[in-house]
Amino acid sequence: MKRDEALQRLQSIKSQGLQALRLLESDPRTATCDAEIRKLIGQIRRELEDEYTRTLAARAQKAMSLFELSVYSPTIEEMWKETGIRRLKLEGTIDGNWDEVLMAVVYKTSKYLAH
Repeated sequence: MKRDEALQRLQSIKSQGLQALRLLESDPRTATCDAEIRKLIGQIRRELEDEYTRTLAARAQKAMSLFELSVYSPTIEEMWKETGIRRLKLEGTIDGNWDEVLMAVVYKTSKYLAH
């Protein structure tokens, strides 16, 4: 994966996270709004899990660029392991924990996009 493509993927995750945060802040939230939040978080979670699984394999790491090895892969791993997104139950009640998880995802993505 080229640097631009990796940055584009991180930007997409950040944008989806920001969109979900805006929806979480809407008052009052409708059932349609909640469904959109669940959809966005589901997309983020699937993408992070897929990328984490892909970048974890030693075989894949051999083909990675320096940027992927030093920035992209560690960013994906941090988001997947440390933000709580993998433990978020999409069917569960949308509460303050969802805000925290999304803010952590957006923060970690932003941190690496700034480099």
